[in-house]
Amino acid sequence: MFKQKKIFLGLLIIIVLSAVGCNNAFEKLRLSTDTELRMKKAFEFYEQGEYLKSQYLLEDLIGEVRGTDSAEKVYFFYAYTHYHLQNYTFASYYFKQFSSTFPHGEYAEDALYMSADAYYKLSPNYRLTQEDTESAVEGLQMFVNSYPESSKVDSSNQLIDRLRAKLELKSLEGAKGYYHRKRYKAAQHIFTSLLVDYPDSKNAEYIRYMIIKSANKYAQESVLSKQVERYEETLDAAKQFTNRYTESKYLNEVENIKTTATNKIKKIRNEL
Repeated sequence: MFKQKKIFLGLLIIIVLSAVGCNNAFEKLRLSTDTELRMKKAFEFYEQGEYLKSQYLLEDLIGEVRGTDSAEKVYFFYAYTHYHLQNYTFASYYFKQFSSTFPHGEYAEDALYMSADAYYKLSPNYRLTQEDTESAVEGLQMFVNSYPESSKVDSSNQLIDRLRAKLELKSLEGAKGYYHRKRYKAAQHIFTSLLVDYPDSKNAEYIRYMIIKSANKYAQESVLSKQVERYEETLDAAKQFTNRYTESKYLNEVENIKTTATNKIKKIRNEL
């Protein structure tokens, strides 16, 4: 038992000393004045998947190679080290900066795409703030518009569709939340905006149904002088719905709302 502990302790010491030695060797490399050597090693580390070491060296080199033929490659792979290390905010920033600095360079197309892809990686659950999702959509759309012949256009459009579906779901849940909190005017506005922003939505039938329900509730809670106008708005939306969706599961309820709104309008007009 004692012998095994000595062997284990000996191995541990060797590992620690090796790590210290490697660190010392790497620090000496960073301090070297041999730019070509550091660049060579930076790309070697990158190919070996040692992205953090590659990143340290490339970061040191950026200032040194500015204005040279090596600048473009150094900056591009520096941005990629952030991507591989899942530092997507930095990755997107540096890829975007690269696109601005080298708009016609060898890596320009890939950099513009990767800037958007990094934002795609940052896109959170639909319940959270969607700034990164919106940035991803904007970036991918810019890529598609800039490189319409690229092999990545189809995949970019697929990503845009996924991101827009998430944004739609965020807005849809927000509208439903307003409705359940009895803020019917706000709910009606957001449901209506959804149809403008997502005209091909697979939720269009449900959204139109909720516009009718929101408008009807808003009319019910309005002052008497505003009710006719708002019931007429409800009635108009309901008529459009029944003409469009002749076999909808919401049809009976919408027909009942139409009847109720019509009767309310007649009654109020007699009272005014």
